[in-house]
Amino acid sequence: MPVSDKAVLFDLDATLTDHRTAFRRWAAAFATDTNVPLLWLLNAEQRWRGQRARFFSEISRTFDLGRSVLQMQADYRERTAELVPHRPEVCEALEALAGDGWRMGVVTNGEAAAQRTKLRTAGLDHYFPKGVVISSELGIRKPDPLLFEIALCDLDMRDRPAVVVGDDLETDIRGAIRAGLTPVWVSAGQSRRPHDPEPAYTAHTVVEAAQWLLAQDPWPSPGARASMAA
Repeated sequence: MPVSDKAVLFDLDATLTDHRTAFRRWAAAFATDTNVPLLWLLNAEQRWRGQRARFFSEISRTFDLGRSVLQMQADYRERTAELVPHRPEVCEALEALAGDGWRMGVVTNGEAAAQRTKLRTAGLDHYFPKGVVISSELGIRKPDPLLFEIALCDLDMRDRPAVVVGDDLETDIRGAIRAGLTPVWVSAGQSRRPHDPEPAYTAHTVVEAAQWLLAQDPWPSPGARASMAA
């Protein structure tokens, strides 16, 4: 089998996995368990936009639950990891990339046990036998380019052209640029601000990003920037 010259590194949360659905499932169960109004939780999530320490600090200040912020955060990480949905369309996209010769890895910020549980729960772990790099196992976080370099080394793709696909402009796109890799942004309908790093390509979803990669023949494809966003 010829050596692959194509590699792609995916972010996990809100890129490969449906973090929004996992959060809503967790919030519904938490509201039932604690009597904290579900709408309040959803509004707080919008206010803090993934800043979990501040999110749970506000819960602690507002409601007398008898639980520490650290305890709630730990319970949240464990439970949401078990609540990510299986998405057949993502599996099909990964199957297509693997069949086209792409070597695939995951570079994610987070706690190792929770991130690996998400991969298993979503039915994605077998697509990534190598190249899974998790920040907590190394003591550094994206956008540090070293995380991407380690993943590529594990895939035997060091010093080869590679792509990073992720939803976070700061950690994924800026990290890819720092590592000298091609950044593909999964925008999910978001807009870039003037000071945000600029991706090479933009897609609404990870499936659209995979479709764009499959259309690049040969790789790396020369030419202008492209966008999958309508």
